[in-house]
Amino acid sequence: MPPDKNNHNTSNIISWPIVAIGAGIGFVLSWSVLSGDYQGRVNLLYLLLVYLVIPISSLIISLVSLIKGDGINLARLLVALPIWSQQKKSTFRKFHQLSVDKHWFFLQSQAAALAFSVASLFSFFLLLVATDVNFVWRSTLLQSSDLLPVLKVIATPWSFWSEAQPTISLLQATQDSRLVQADMNAAAYAGWWPFIFATQLVYSLLPRSILLIATRGWYLKLIKTDFEQQLQSEINRHSPRAPETFEISPVVHQLPNNQIVVNNWGGLDLNMLSILDELNLSSDNVICAGPNASFAEQTVAERWRGEQLVLVKSWEPPLGELADFLQNSKGYLLPLDWEEQRLISPRESHVQEWQRFAKKLKHWQVYVPEKLSTKN
Repeated sequence: MPPDKNNHNTSNIISWPIVAIGAGIGFVLSWSVLSGDYQGRVNLLYLLLVYLVIPISSLIISLVSLIKGDGINLARLLVALPIWSQQKKSTFRKFHQLSVDKHWFFLQSQAAALAFSVASLFSFFLLLVATDVNFVWRSTLLQSSDLLPVLKVIATPWSFWSEAQPTISLLQATQDSRLVQADMNAAAYAGWWPFIFATQLVYSLLPRSILLIATRGWYLKLIKTDFEQQLQSEINRHSPRAPETFEISPVVHQLPNNQIVVNNWGGLDLNMLSILDELNLSSDNVICAGPNASFAEQTVAERWRGEQLVLVKSWEPPLGELADFLQNSKGYLLPLDWEEQRLISPRESHVQEWQRFAKKLKHWQVYVPEKLSTKN
């Protein structure tokens, strides 16, 4: 069966849990800052931190992450949390194996940041309509004349909008001090909302929207290329041709004397891992990869470059995910079968299927201990 294009291009293009978390952070953070103090006064400098500094900083971090390929962004941090299903973990590993994980993480970061901006705007207008938000600013070191040039630079992109431009008179009228009772001027205290709204649009909502659209197209192009390659492979495999004799890799019954790490791909439970002692293998030197591994365990396994013994269930057919994992490593495949926690010899037909699988891989052989061989 050809690969499912929709599985890559539609259902996994945006991770809605990550988007929801980004929106939740934006709403809570914006609401808490806009709530102000007991008199409803909101510090303009705090708003610039939330609506300017955080969006710009996170954008730079996500761009560095995209360039380096292994940097930190919101999506990578969330994927590392132990909250994902095995199906989602398998999807994350597939992205890594296809070498599109950094593009996918960057795409999710833009979606989460856009959700952050939309939620922030929503809470901003909700509080503007429902309450009397008084915008002030406080600083021990800065004066109005010091702050005005900085705010004018920030407001340069919307210089055509005069109502959203900072002025020295507005700064002087809204400077607040805890020690001095300021004269309340409702019009002046509300005068900052166009500037704050424009700041959110220009430095958060607009760049993230552009990046989301561009990155989505880039990502879909990468996935489409991969899909077409897989589809052509399937067409070639199923095209009519003369019957052929399958080549199989020989079975080995002895492992090298050097230390070999055991990879629990088949997801054997701790009780079943005691079989390693029966095979004269150390149960202390075990790594984990595959459908049952966590993201961190999978990362450790993919970085291992020494020989490994991969434990698989003999009756389960080899899958493409395992083949992708084995491409850049070497070692032995051990197909296992058991009854009531007791090892039994795997069926010959099952072993042959693994032999055919190993024949297509470089640096891999099938290992069956003498005591489990069906030819004894």
